[in-house]
Amino acid sequence: MHDDSSHDDPTETETVSPDANTVVEQVRELLFGDHRRASDVAMKSLEDRLAALAATLEARFGDLERRIEDLKSHTGAARDRHAETLGATLIELGERIRGMAGLHDDRSIS
Repeated sequence: MHDDSSHDDPTETETVSPDANTVVEQVRELLFGDHRRASDVAMKSLEDRLAALAATLEARFGDLERRIEDLKSHTGAARDRHAETLGATLIELGERIRGMAGLHDDRSIS
């Protein structure tokens, strides 16, 4: 007679047949493993390129900000110099006009 009690023991069937999750993972690896690894490599490459691009852009924006600040200070200094020159020129022009008016007044008195 055949002993069926050995088939009813759950520990014996679990050790004989592999776990279903393990089988699914093995099949998935066989079917899609190469593609997944290639995708991972491509994704890592894109992430590296994106990080390098971000670093380059940050450096360029930093340079632009410095240049803008330099131009801003240069423009402000130039504006101040021109305002001073214009003020001095207006004062000189006013003195000349007063001088010419004084000459005119001296001539009209004589």
